Amino acid sequence: MSHVTRFAIAVAAMVGTLAGCRDVARQLAPDATMSRSIDPMMSQMTEESSAPLVQHVIAPQATDPAIDRALADHYVWLDTAARGNPKLLVFMPGNNNTPSGWLKFEQVAARQGYHVIGLMYQNEITVVNVCRGSPDPDCSGNIHLEVQDGIDRSSLVNVTPANGIENRLTKLLLYLDAQYPDEGWSRFLEDGAPKWSQIAVSGQSQGSAQAALIGKLHHVDRVVMFSGPPDARVPEEVDRWISIGATPAAKYFALFHDRDHLVVGIRANLTALIGQFGDPVIAELNDPPYGGTHIVYTDLRPTLGYDAFNAPHQSTARDNNTPIGPDGVPLLRDAWRYLLGEEPRGGSEKTITLTAP
Repeated sequence: MSHVTRFAIAVAAMVGTLAGCRDVARQLAPDATMSRSIDPMMSQMTEESSAPLVQHVIAPQATDPAIDRALADHYVWLDTAARGNPKLLVFMPGNNNTPSGWLKFEQVAARQGYHVIGLMYQNEITVVNVCRGSPDPDCSGNIHLEVQDGIDRSSLVNVTPANGIENRLTKLLLYLDAQYPDEGWSRFLEDGAPKWSQIAVSGQSQGSAQAALIGKLHHVDRVVMFSGPPDARVPEEVDRWISIGATPAAKYFALFHDRDHLVVGIRANLTALIGQFGDPVIAELNDPPYGGTHIVYTDLRPTLGYDAFNAPHQSTARDNNTPIGPDGVPLLRDAWRYLLGEEPRGGSEKTITLTAP
């Protein structure tokens, strides 16, 4: 597969981005301006909805005092006027990252109609590093499982049940339902637990591995993976935990960067999971639905350049590295929408422009 180094997409579109305050819902009209936290996309916010986005920024310990690690805020988004998508999207950032670094993607998902949660969880252990070359074939799988439910399986990580992803998500949904009963959070709960059939899970890098694992354990509505799963205990060998389980393979979708330093493991894992839906298709030279493939890739220049640490790896969606067009719109936005389940829009304009390498 050849590299494409001199093309970028100038996408003519409109998306909103908004800011809020801790533990408080904040509504901002599409034409409002602020002295801080304003984004270049603010002036573009008319295409999907004319309503303001609602944002909640919530400390994990506010939802459960027993949560005592990884205390960066959850980010929650809602478009009250969006139609046609009654599902919840849960997004999990990568190793040593927080949901505040993926606001653009979170907002695009909200404009697409999802209730959106950027979920903070324990991600301080770099799984791909600590398990590389391990004699234990279940090294990464056991770490991911412990991060998920807090049951002790690995000496390489220390997660309690309260700090596990499942408890964090459950307690956040219960908190949102109690604090904002008119926003419809109750439909994502069943018997005091997440109603997985109404939930799409997503993440970047290590977060994408957790999303893939959740899809294996529970039948979810969709799995969207950015730059992962990256796990590769043995180079070019599919990690043992990688397999389809409760969620059908047809509901898995992925985006990666062709110059990612972890691309060998990512390609192997994605091929094992969803390679049957076609070869990866490059986003910037094609339009959705990309020939029906479930694996999309990019070679767009990251905002920080190809050679900056982790830049290609994070450029698939992270705010400070994902390529942005001259209109302030993420160049991969159409790919994001496709991965999230949006049908291609008729008459949308796409222009290919030359850019400096």
